[in-house]
Amino acid sequence: MTAVTKNKSYEGIVEDYTHEGMGIVKIDGYPVFLPDVLKGEKVEYKAVKVNSRYAFGKVTHVITPSSNRRTPPCEYYFQCGGCQIQVMDDQAQADFKKQVVNQNINQQAGLDLKINDTVSGHPLYYRNKSQIPVQKIDGQVVMGFYKPRSHDIVNIEHCYIQKDVHNDIMLFIKDKLIEEEISIYDEKSHQGLLRHIAIRSNSDDSEIQVVFITNGKRNEFLSIIKALKEAYPNVKSIVQNINDEKTNVIFGKRSIVLLGHDFITDTLLGQSFKIRDRSFYQVNHAQTEKLYQIGLDMADLSGDETIIDTYSGIGTIGLAASDRVKKIIGIEVVDSAVEDAKENAKLNGIDNADYYLGKAEEVMPQLVKEGVSADVVFVDPPRKGCHNEFLDALIKVNPEKIVYISCNPSTLQRDMKYLSENGFRATEVTPVDLFPQTKHIEAVTVLKRT
Repeated sequence: MTAVTKNKSYEGIVEDYTHEGMGIVKIDGYPVFLPDVLKGEKVEYKAVKVNSRYAFGKVTHVITPSSNRRTPPCEYYFQCGGCQIQVMDDQAQADFKKQVVNQNINQQAGLDLKINDTVSGHPLYYRNKSQIPVQKIDGQVVMGFYKPRSHDIVNIEHCYIQKDVHNDIMLFIKDKLIEEEISIYDEKSHQGLLRHIAIRSNSDDSEIQVVFITNGKRNEFLSIIKALKEAYPNVKSIVQNINDEKTNVIFGKRSIVLLGHDFITDTLLGQSFKIRDRSFYQVNHAQTEKLYQIGLDMADLSGDETIIDTYSGIGTIGLAASDRVKKIIGIEVVDSAVEDAKENAKLNGIDNADYYLGKAEEVMPQLVKEGVSADVVFVDPPRKGCHNEFLDALIKVNPEKIVYISCNPSTLQRDMKYLSENGFRATEVTPVDLFPQTKHIEAVTVLKRT
């Protein structure tokens, strides 16, 4: 039997947070998770979903609000799933994200490291990439973002975390879709044309890319393209990406250029990068520069090093380090990203970078056999972190330092624990907030060979 009855009202003090930013209250030691509350608040709530180990609840009244509570700036916040912690002010968000990193590294992994204060930045209008689903509901075109854990769109006119020019272009396109009666995709019947709109922009908005993601290659966008170009001269690239699969994955494998180039160009830490519709490129420019700079500073490069840049993508962090090292070796499993990295090296006149296509756990041992000795390895994996084959290959490379940039503190702690058991030690971790208003956090550390 649980200590909680469904739909009964309770009062409690929020004791802590989950890693997703939900508050934790307890009834005789039994945890109830509540959204949109702050630590220390006294709240009245109901349990809405109860199981043997914990419950999810809904707050009916905040009895004693925290001084760090604020009214969410976004009118869609309580419907939309894009942001999770807008009720926290900037300081509370920074504290929460530091706590999440600390809980993972020092409590779960059993390490004893210094967790630095969260490096924060501008909290609004930072996203340089927007992926906006399009649906037709009761004959009306709707564009926006999904409700939590659903495929129902919240129809949005203004998003506070995507760049303002993206909001303007989103509404402009929506009007044109209605005016031109463009065919809209229906995921249940797998009929209709337009599935998503994607918008990317560089750091000063001087170059913008618009992508129409379609179910098939039919092009119904000629008049919209003409109108977009006239209204927004900074739109330098319009692309049609074809995704005719029954899937939740946004992008398909094939893209067609409808206007201009298939890329836009951005500058990051003094280097230029061509960014295509499917390129991985961090969404918060100013904070990415801080994140990479911290990683480079932690590496403490002298100019003589050979570095391996794993998960190298289009080459961003490796090329940013190019003038501080003797040699860069990038390894990436996506062939188009390898080609982009080579092109970006040429674009910047960098001749000390080589790129290899393949899995790092296969390429690194081969490099070691060929006599390559790496002083520093950069690791910037996806959310799932590094698997053991990769970490074992990394240990065999035996670099002096591993600079690990993580978008998931849970997999970071797992990988750091494994590396610490195999001769690599860190002393500190720095959280960097690339995603204000959301539960997500990046963190960077350096592990040194012992």
